[in-house]
Amino acid sequence: MNATGVRLTTVVVGFVVATVVLSVLFALVGFEATLAAVAAADRFVLASLLVVVACWFGAWTYTLSVVFGILEVDHTPIDAVVLFGNVVFANSVAPSTYLGGEPLAALLLSRHTGRDYETSFAAVASVDLLNYAPMLPLAGVGLLYVVTTTVVGRTVELALAFVFLVLLALVVTVAVGWRRRDRVLTVVAAVLGGLSQQMDAVVPGVYAVAPAAFERRLGQFVANVERVAGDHHNLGLALGYSTAGWVLLSGVLWLALYAVGHAVEPEVVLFVVPLGAISNVLPLPGGLGTVEPIFVVLLVAMAGIAPPDAMAATLLYRGGTYWLPLLFGAGTVAAAHAPIPRPTE
Repeated sequence: MNATGVRLTTVVVGFVVATVVLSVLFALVGFEATLAAVAAADRFVLASLLVVVACWFGAWTYTLSVVFGILEVDHTPIDAVVLFGNVVFANSVAPSTYLGGEPLAALLLSRHTGRDYETSFAAVASVDLLNYAPMLPLAGVGLLYVVTTTVVGRTVELALAFVFLVLLALVVTVAVGWRRRDRVLTVVAAVLGGLSQQMDAVVPGVYAVAPAAFERRLGQFVANVERVAGDHHNLGLALGYSTAGWVLLSGVLWLALYAVGHAVEPEVVLFVVPLGAISNVLPLPGGLGTVEPIFVVLLVAMAGIAPPDAMAATLLYRGGTYWLPLLFGAGTVAAAHAPIPRPTE
């Protein structure tokens, strides 16, 4: 099996596993009750939800546009929308949004913009870092609210605090690694180069890259990320739009809950949405099968919502923020990379 076949198999397996997990979750909360809650959802509120989804998509698209500007990648506003659709598609189908989606998204961007892969990867990585940077402080605000005002049980509080501390430790690790990036770059290049050569021997068709070549390409990637990090004005602008995107995503969940008859405190959704996004590191496509259980458990524990209603609201939220963007992204990938017909003579 060649490398493309391996990647396709991994994607298919991820969706199959996610389907099994969702089926179990449906069985636990009640399939018919959940569908009844979805069917009874307020249509006007759902229309408002779609408007907020579009605003979120626009906010994070602008973040990509800002990064493109720093890296001097020529693009129009329409290009930014199409290319962010490519990024969303890659993150939605690849196993693990952070680890699996970025390489695919970088490949799609490189093909569309004509820029080298390292620049495209730097753009995607920078956008993901910028878009997910506000996640920790927003989750922290929500955690503070939960601990001080909501009775969810000591066990749940400790579990939430543990997850938050793990995320904080991850952020600190990344920060320390960035400060010592030259040393890290050499080690990573040696490890990845060795792995690629071993994989080439085991799986025919996998492109092997020598450690020296890996270090050169990673160095170019790091240099591009340094350019983004050094433009403080545009960096602050991008962070502002990424933060707005998180607020809008939280608004989508609030509207989904309101559509099924529950008005919760804003702090609840500001905590639930970022915490659910943490599960994107798991090897399932776009958090499918991991985000949903987390949302349901937290909404039941924190807001006292009945499991079928919590599941219904979660499905509405995921429909607007995962499935619709996935379909749109698939369309942008097809449109951006379709062969251009030659005029007949």
